[in-house]
Amino acid sequence: MTAPVPLLLPGNMCDSRLWTQAVRDALPGARDIALRTETTIDAMARKALAETDGPVLPVGFSMGGIVALAMARLAPERIAAMILLDTNASADLPERAAVRPRQQAAVRGGDLERIVVEELKPNYLAAVHRGNRALLDLLRDMAMGLGDDCFVAQSEALRTRPDQRAVPGQLAVPLLLACGAEDRLCPPEWHRAMADCAHDATLHVIEGSGHMLPLEQPEALAAIITAWRDR
Repeated sequence: MTAPVPLLLPGNMCDSRLWTQAVRDALPGARDIALRTETTIDAMARKALAETDGPVLPVGFSMGGIVALAMARLAPERIAAMILLDTNASADLPERAAVRPRQQAAVRGGDLERIVVEELKPNYLAAVHRGNRALLDLLRDMAMGLGDDCFVAQSEALRTRPDQRAVPGQLAVPLLLACGAEDRLCPPEWHRAMADCAHDATLHVIEGSGHMLPLEQPEALAAIITAWRDR
C-alpha cells in the first residue's frame, strides 16, 4: 500500500514557519501547501488535492483544518487519515462574518499591520505566551510577508465557507484532534463535538497553549502526533 503523503495546511496568514522542525520530524515526507490567492475554501481544498496523487494525510491548522474537512467532503477516497488542530467545522459565526468586510476594506487601504497587531494577535496566545516577543514578531512577520491580497482572499474564503459539521461523522479513517486549552478562537468544546461524532477520533487538549498550538507547544504536539501515527 502506498504511504499517504502528509499535507501541511496552514492557518489564516501563516506561512511554512508555522510548522516547527519537531512537528515536521513527526510527519516524515510532509509537504507544505501554500494557500494564498484562492477565495473559497473549496478552491483551497482542490489545490491541496492536486499537489499529489494517491492517498493523503491532511494536517490542517485553523483555516487549514477547514480546508482539510473540505478535502474529505470533496474527495473522501483520497483521505487516509486526518489531523485537525485548533479548527472549526461550522460556517463563519455571524459576528465574525460581519467584521470581515470592514477588515478587508481596511487592509486594502494599507492597514494590514494594524489589523494583525491590534485585532488578530490579541486573541491568539495563551496567557503564558502573550509577552513572548519572538512569537509575537513571528506572527506579525508571517502576515506581513503574505500581504494584503492574501489577507483579503483568505478572509473572504473564511466568510463564505460552508458548514461542515457533518464531515467528521462521515470519515471512515482515523482522526486526530488537538487544540490549546486556552484557545479562544476555536475552543476545546468545538473539538470535543467533532470527536464525539467521529468513528475513530483521538482528542488532546493541551495546557499552556492558546490558538497557536503548533508554535506554542510544538514538542507536545509532535509527541502526540508520533504516538498516534505509531498506533
